[in-house]
Amino acid sequence: MSAARFIVILAAGGAVLAPLRAFGHGLEFLTARLTLLPDAVVQVEVTADFAGNPLVQDEAAARAAVAAPLQVKVADAWVPLDSLARPSLKHHANWASVAPPSLPPPPPDAEHALITATWRWQHPQDVLSFTVPRGNMHDVFLWRDSTDADASGARWMLLLAGDETRELPVLPRRRSLWLAGGLALVITGAGWLLRRRAGRQSRFDSPPRLA
Repeated sequence: MSAARFIVILAAGGAVLAPLRAFGHGLEFLTARLTLLPDAVVQVEVTADFAGNPLVQDEAAARAAVAAPLQVKVADAWVPLDSLARPSLKHHANWASVAPPSLPPPPPDAEHALITATWRWQHPQDVLSFTVPRGNMHDVFLWRDSTDADASGARWMLLLAGDETRELPVLPRRRSLWLAGGLALVITGAGWLLRRRAGRQSRFDSPPRLA
């Protein structure tokens, strides 16, 4: 490992989501901002810079790069992000919004032409893991948003083609609470109906009073 690469790793905090094998030079990678939200909702924002990445020559290449950069494991199978949600695309120049503060910034005079694809879905499992498909030419710098409700543990890793992250727990679903509340309402309603029916029955069954 070169001294420059070692310094970059230390500047990024030295924390990884899985073993770090290499680090991209300059901006020769895509960034993927991962945000875990309540009720098992996952948001992934993948960004390509076609002004600062020599592997992304123009806007068309940037759109192609962010089209299928990651896959997610669902039921022991790797599926593309598009199978979980339809992405939205944004064209902008805000580098700070797509890279963690711990990543050394580009030179102040660097120009950015960014395209960010955002996927958002409710994950069907309790854990989440990603991979970069084999044969993908773009490395992906995957990082956790510091505003996560549960942002403990490792913060980032650089994924090369074929790399996989460890399993990350998604935030708990609130469905169980909704079901408990609904069940309580059903029980309460059933009890009210039974009491009302019992009251009617007692009136019908009681003997008539003598005048």
